[in-house]
Amino acid sequence: MKNINFINFFFLLFFINFVFLNVEANIENKIIVKVGNIILTSTDLKNEIITNLVLDKKEINQVNINSMKSFAIKNLISKTIKRMEIDRYKIKDFNKKDLYKYLDSVAGSFSTNKNGLKKIFVSNEISYDLLVSNKETELLWNTLIYQIYRNQININIVEVENEIKIIKEDKNEDEIKKIKENILQVKKQEKLNLFSRSHFSNLENTITINFQ
Repeated sequence: MKNINFINFFFLLFFINFVFLNVEANIENKIIVKVGNIILTSTDLKNEIITNLVLDKKEINQVNINSMKSFAIKNLISKTIKRMEIDRYKIKDFNKKDLYKYLDSVAGSFSTNKNGLKKIFVSNEISYDLLVSNKETELLWNTLIYQIYRNQININIVEVENEIKIIKEDKNEDEIKKIKENILQVKKQEKLNLFSRSHFSNLENTITINFQ
């Protein structure tokens, strides 16, 4: 990331510690980071921290807040960078089934449904809509990476065939076909993950990030 002042970063962590000394208090919403032209506030950070604690089923106390804040800052910056790139490429489509599956999975981890999950978020004074938005960002990012790099996904078929040879014993033709499809899908996803990390790393080096 460019233009990160580490003195300011440690000052920010001190400020965050002060902000969250009383998690129930009404605090003034302050700008803490600028990512390009996008501002991130203390309210954004509080929501990020509490959301992660709730999803991890951890108690909301000062110790857990302190342990989460560095990760939360990095996560907020990362999501903001991705949203900027998504907007730049005007990406609008993603697999909505993946979104619904994710929300059902999160709700299921709390032994409830989506309405029950919303109530959990309300009771903790955090945004359920932001949870949805964050997942949408992840899925839109996946669409972006696929659109940019899909023609560069080259799979070594010999490697695939060698893997099938190892596990095809006592398998019928349909089973072997399904195994091959699964192996190809995994290898394609591995390639896309590499492209995703590379693309994001390049973005980090071009976007100015200033701690306030």
